[in-house]
Amino acid sequence: MQRSQQIPSILLFGMPGVGKGTQGALLGTMQGQVHISTGDIFRRLDPDSEDGQVVAHHIDHGELVPDEITVRIWMHWLDQEVTQGRILPGSDILILDGIPRSVRQCELMQDIIEVLAVLHLDPTDDEPIIERLRRRADTEGRADDADEEIIRRRMQIYRDKTSPVVNFYADEIVHHIDPIGTQMEIKKRILEHVIPARRRFEQAG
Repeated sequence: MQRSQQIPSILLFGMPGVGKGTQGALLGTMQGQVHISTGDIFRRLDPDSEDGQVVAHHIDHGELVPDEITVRIWMHWLDQEVTQGRILPGSDILILDGIPRSVRQCELMQDIIEVLAVLHLDPTDDEPIIERLRRRADTEGRADDADEEIIRRRMQIYRDKTSPVVNFYADEIVHHIDPIGTQMEIKKRILEHVIPARRRFEQAG
């Protein structure tokens, strides 16, 4: 894929279990917006491939997949989607869920995406999120959500390595959102920031 310009993007950001996937899917149903879940991309990898084995090893241990590998896999997937016409770089806004997850990934993606807004789903209490992950493990069969020790390790890794991503971007595009409540309540909080970000982008274009 030839890139003559950055692809406009909105980042859904937060620790595991805060609802990025749910809210991303809702945002992705809106015209001109495409939800991209890096977790889903990882889970669709061939488990017998080198990338599939590397990704599974890190996820199973509650660790982040190395930055260069993550961005390379994500870029390959994006190229395929654009080539097949499922993403239109000239008109679609990407709703990114799970990437970038480190400052290094932000740096690697600077020339690829134009970040319109960072939506930081930021709980004040971990316990409701841990319980949400346990329920997800039961209903979706996700082994990485079943072990509380792994859950807490992922949360700590998030705070140590991923939360500095918020500080990478300008304060005026970063929005902290309470992720506790009904899906519609959370969606309303998110749209209060998505709508102005889209309007500014469309007016600038």
